[in-house]
Amino acid sequence: MAGYAVAPGAAQVAPLLWTAAGTALCAGSANAFNQWIEVPYDAQMSRTRNRPLARHAVAPGHALGFGVAAGTLGVGALYVFVNPVAAGLGAANILLYAGVYTAMKRLTIANTWAGALVGAIPPVLGWAAASGGTLGPGAWIMGGVLFAWQFPHFNSLAHTLRADYSKAGYRMMSQPSHS
Repeated sequence: MAGYAVAPGAAQVAPLLWTAAGTALCAGSANAFNQWIEVPYDAQMSRTRNRPLARHAVAPGHALGFGVAAGTLGVGALYVFVNPVAAGLGAANILLYAGVYTAMKRLTIANTWAGALVGAIPPVLGWAAASGGTLGPGAWIMGGVLFAWQFPHFNSLAHTLRADYSKAGYRMMSQPSHS
């Protein structure tokens, strides 16, 4: 909502609420897909072993169905009630998080860059929602700040939990090189 709040133009309640709802649904979708894909790895880590799928509180099919439904509804709401640019950014975030970042975590430390992109998109989406789909310099600056912030944020977490990440086979910058 920060991107929506600072974008030029008059803020309107209905688009703001649709942006919040659509973004929340897209985030829930990406998270459901991520947890559906990572069940065996989440179960090995103290930080994630209590997630609903890892502890078998939610059936994998239900999580997958929720991910599809939430993503469809979120992107659809953004497209119909906000604008196509916001919808495209919502869809891109689902695909980047679940399809790129999640897949990269066990392959390369470059996953952090993909994850940083995912973290940078929400304020850009908010800006696009408030501006009718125009992405001005302010949107890119906000996205850039969030992109840069992801590195100290996530690297400190990965460093603190490096033994857990290593046990699950994740490749993080805070771990020794995997040759």
